[in-house]
Amino acid sequence: TCALPISTEMATLSLQRVSVDFGGLRAVNQLTLTAASGRIKGVIGPNGAGKTTLFNAISGFVKPSEGTVSLEGHDITTLAAHERATLGLARTFQNLQLIPEMSLLENVMLGAHAHLQSGWLSNLLGRSRQEELEAEALAHEQLTLLGLDDRAHVRAADLGFADAKLLEIARALAARPKVLLLDEPIAGVPLEDQNRIVEVVRAINATGVTIVLVEHNMRVVMRLCDDILVMHQIGRAHV
Repeated sequence: TCALPISTEMATLSLQRVSVDFGGLRAVNQLTLTAASGRIKGVIGPNGAGKTTLFNAISGFVKPSEGTVSLEGHDITTLAAHERATLGLARTFQNLQLIPEMSLLENVMLGAHAHLQSGWLSNLLGRSRQEELEAEALAHEQLTLLGLDDRAHVRAADLGFADAKLLEIARALAARPKVLLLDEPIAGVPLEDQNRIVEVVRAINATGVTIVLVEHNMRVVMRLCDDILVMHQIGRAHV
């Protein structure tokens, strides 16, 4: 299966000739990517091709050396990660970023800060009871979608690996993203649990969320993705 080119006019997410340099090393080189609204875009390639660096450039954790990143037609190249989250961009990480001693509910509530009216600073200073209830309801909603709500008050440290992967997805969803970046959601998950995550990704996409998926498991990629971008060599890409 190969993708037909997607017009940037249709794209929820668009990158035009993006490069990322670290000193003298070019990790991503002149990469163009489009992800159409409501579709699942796959990004594949060998280790070292720059896939995670690409996600970092999209989500604002690193700044492109050149090129532009656009979300729904708006240039977000210079925006910080939290500003991009506010506009509807969320991601998961290849290495889980959960807080082990916090409950599932508390972990997902952390992801809701971009969706709350008064923002993260008020969370630290003591948000209103109404905001707390809103964040809790939003967290329960995502945990229910992913089949984890019956363990809402269990510590994240006590989860199996597949459920921990699902919890990280739930936390990203709590920000109400328009575009969700999934960085290797199947990696390390036992074979018997992989289908659960595949079905969750499909369910999320069915709600209208555009998904960009980095994954090495080609069976999963072919089952899920509407079109695929192949990164090869150093940050080069082929659709």
